[in-house]
Amino acid sequence: MENQVRYALNFKRLPFTVHFIDFIDVEPLCKHIGAEPTIVVPSPTPGAPSLRQIYTLPVIYDPTTNKAVSESLAIAEYLDATYPNENEHPRLIKPGTLGFTRAFAKCIDTLLIPPVAPFLLPGTFPIVLERSREYFRRTREPYFGGKKLEDVIPKGEAKVVALKKVEDVFGVFAGWYNTNPYEESSELAGGHPWLMGTEPSYPDLILAGYVMWMKKVWGEDSEEWKEASSWNGRKWERLLDGCRTFEGEI
Repeated sequence: MENQVRYALNFKRLPFTVHFIDFIDVEPLCKHIGAEPTIVVPSPTPGAPSLRQIYTLPVIYDPTTNKAVSESLAIAEYLDATYPNENEHPRLIKPGTLGFTRAFAKCIDTLLIPPVAPFLLPGTFPIVLERSREYFRRTREPYFGGKKLEDVIPKGEAKVVALKKVEDVFGVFAGWYNTNPYEESSELAGGHPWLMGTEPSYPDLILAGYVMWMKKVWGEDSEEWKEASSWNGRKWERLLDGCRTFEGEI
């Protein structure tokens, strides 16, 4: 996710340039710079070539090492390994927490994507360029059983129920954050919620990236974002506020 990588690069204090790529140009670009596919659909026949390889963003290309890296967590791990001087480039993943961070990322994807996707994927479609719209539909609508994107967005009472499912997931995340002994005092003081200790780490940036996606798609003045930003004592609004220093310039 682009937000997570932007946060990570700024957190590491590494200079970078952002290039926005149209959806149908992602695969040829990745192949050109040597970035690996992030989704591989295996063949049912042992030893046969994979049925499909799917290239997605974000991807970084590091001119210092001439290496391309795809997928947000892999990028974070690469940055820590390649730029280990903590005085110049703070660690994204705290020592001894790599396994935890991988598990956290997997849990976020597993728990959050199913309930929030019906809101955010169709909500992204209006800003997709015309030349990529057929591709976007072809690659996203199967996720919803072939339904048209316009028919996926929950409406009326179904919207209330669907949004409550998203809220329930964030309630689970809030429970994780509340195990941090520093969180209660931070919340009382109006500070920023961090999962581990008193400083941010990559798991915070992972979740903040998803929350920022919600805010961007829904819009800051939307009823959906106004409701979501109020959940769990405005914890997720405070999380974004704490990560603002890592947003940099677009």
